[in-house]
Amino acid sequence: MKRSAGCTATALALAAMVTWPALGQAQEPIRIGAPFELTGRFAAYGTAGKRGVEMAVDAYGKRVLGRPIEVKYVDVQSNAQVTVSAMTELLEQERVDYVIGPITSGVVSWATPPWRQRKPVWLVPGSSSTRNETELGKEKYFFHPYPWDYDYHASLTAMLKHYIGTGKKLAIVYSDGAYGRAHLPHAKEAFAGAGYRIVLEELVREGAADYSPALLKVRQARPDLLLGLVQTADAILLTKQAKSANVGVPYLVGTVYAALNEWQKATGAAGDGWLSVTSYMPNLKRPGNPKYPKLFPSSDDWEKAFRARYNREPEFLDPLNYVAAVMLFMAIDRAGSIEKDKVVAELEKMDEPTFYGRAKYTKSKGGTLHQAFSAMIVMQRQNGKSVVIYPPEVAKGKLITAGP
Repeated sequence: MKRSAGCTATALALAAMVTWPALGQAQEPIRIGAPFELTGRFAAYGTAGKRGVEMAVDAYGKRVLGRPIEVKYVDVQSNAQVTVSAMTELLEQERVDYVIGPITSGVVSWATPPWRQRKPVWLVPGSSSTRNETELGKEKYFFHPYPWDYDYHASLTAMLKHYIGTGKKLAIVYSDGAYGRAHLPHAKEAFAGAGYRIVLEELVREGAADYSPALLKVRQARPDLLLGLVQTADAILLTKQAKSANVGVPYLVGTVYAALNEWQKATGAAGDGWLSVTSYMPNLKRPGNPKYPKLFPSSDDWEKAFRARYNREPEFLDPLNYVAAVMLFMAIDRAGSIEKDKVVAELEKMDEPTFYGRAKYTKSKGGTLHQAFSAMIVMQRQNGKSVVIYPPEVAKGKLITAGP
């Protein structure tokens, strides 16, 4: 009996030696790198991304597989060198398991080379540039829950044909950065294909202090439509100067910037008449997911929670980053592991209704293996408010011409 007791004690001690490290390992956090543009020219995008991920972590109870979710937010400062350094640190030193962000096209392109060194699962809830699609779309571990350039222009031309028909003259002002140059060929293809005649293509410098020379050429061309292919900070100046110059263009067409609070506040009355595509707007009254009402509530309920937390209206990147992050957490849960191939398999199988749209990754028109949320709506600034005008089933108003 004594010998048996001794053996039992030894067995318990050995069991303890095995069990405690295992328990400790089970409590290791799941590390997610979140390199966002929190300052600099693109801060409006990165701060929205951060808000969305923060809400997703809290909605999921801050744990996946019984392990804490540890998000390492890093400010890439909208800067190339800082982005490369931040991504390298997250991947090589912090050894994060997954990456969400950054948002803007140029910053994503800067982040790509360091990502290739380890290739964790990478969610990019932004970046419309098809240059990034060409570079990353066929990568197994790249997931893109946001429309590409061609989706923007398909929606814009469909709306314009619906309201004003074809045969109108178009002037394009585009920036020399990654954003403008990447959008230009898709804009030309879509607008020319829809029956619009391009009478001016004017290149401007990204971050320029004055767009008056370009706007003078626009005025001389006397187009029916002006399309501005620039990022938000440049769009603010372009909008103000277009108003001051009284360019006399009936229809002013942007990309996504007119849907952003930053642009709306900065442009004020000068922004009236501008058109914008977006993937989400408040007060669309979309239903939630009855199977997962806490994770995917109705849009009204989610927006209420957002306003209570941040004391502001959500923009399209807030719910996008929220839904993309929740999809990742669900995939990890369903995989029962953080092993990336297993998580990728679950992301590929996922198909859930959400207040943002159908949460399902499919192959894109341009060949991206994992593409979600390509559908867009069109809004117009009218008397200081954002009014959805297309598609007809969700429209709250109709297209109007820009004022003098």
